[in-house]
Amino acid sequence: MAATNPGLLINPKSGIPLYVQLKNQIKRFINTGVWEPGLKLPTERELAETLAVSRNTVSAAYKELEAEGFLVSLQGRGTFVAGETPNRKKTSRKERLLKVIDLALEEAAELGFSPDDFLAFTVGRARERKQLLSTVRLAFVAPADDQSEYFRQELVAEAGVKVVPFLLSRVKNRPEEARQEWRSVDLIVTTLPHVEAVKQLAYPLEKPVVGVSLELELETIVRIARLPEGSTLALVCRDPAFAQGVSEALRGAGIIGIHIRPGTTAELKDILAGSDAVASSLDRLAEVKRLTDKEVIPLQYRLDTGSINMLRCLLLDLKKQEREP
Repeated sequence: MAATNPGLLINPKSGIPLYVQLKNQIKRFINTGVWEPGLKLPTERELAETLAVSRNTVSAAYKELEAEGFLVSLQGRGTFVAGETPNRKKTSRKERLLKVIDLALEEAAELGFSPDDFLAFTVGRARERKQLLSTVRLAFVAPADDQSEYFRQELVAEAGVKVVPFLLSRVKNRPEEARQEWRSVDLIVTTLPHVEAVKQLAYPLEKPVVGVSLELELETIVRIARLPEGSTLALVCRDPAFAQGVSEALRGAGIIGIHIRPGTTAELKDILAGSDAVASSLDRLAEVKRLTDKEVIPLQYRLDTGSINMLRCLLLDLKKQEREP
């Protein structure tokens, strides 16, 4: 299913035609690998409603991108990122980046700049962008506390962004209080299944809300899948919502022959004693290892590369718009 908010932003005050802004953003997401081949885009109507633009604007952008080979439309199925785009054949991200650098070096030489000049300019510009990202404040709305910490650690490590965590249940119970705190952030992020709910909770604030994919690490899933069928797995974490999310992720991965027993502090010893193996959130890992000599599997989550790249692009765009007169 296509996400109704795929991370696109337009600025009606920029003076650049809206369909051109939209087309350029989509093209950049494809060329940088944020959107992989086969990704399904929202329908013209869905995207027009999300961005508050006319359907003709979206249609014009889609048609030009299709004509240029970036998108492909399949009757009755929708619009997708093409399998091989003009700027992105079967090459790695590193190879694509090196081609961009080579082209920039050639243009710099034509303008009379030496390789040393180019190096100095690019290092300076990279530092500027890094500094720009370090000034960003981002609200992350998670269904469970444990997920907030995984998201914060990964995004701070990747981009140096300041993350302000919010628990979805708290936002639902005290929406006005959350909206007041969100006034000071640049962007609101949540997991993909909760984008529409968070958008409604954020209204009438004019803050962009985007969804990211936060999933169990493959290594974690593989270790659990290797447990003998019929095993009992103790699932230890602080938040029942986190335990529910892990259980659903395991079922989605086809792991159905294992009995999962969520554990809380009060009943932890009994649950550990009655289980064959243990899966624990990182914040309770040391505690669990002290209480049992059974196999303990850390519940590692990860923010997928596409989500990280999308957030970088969005945050830089937002900061640039702030600087524009």
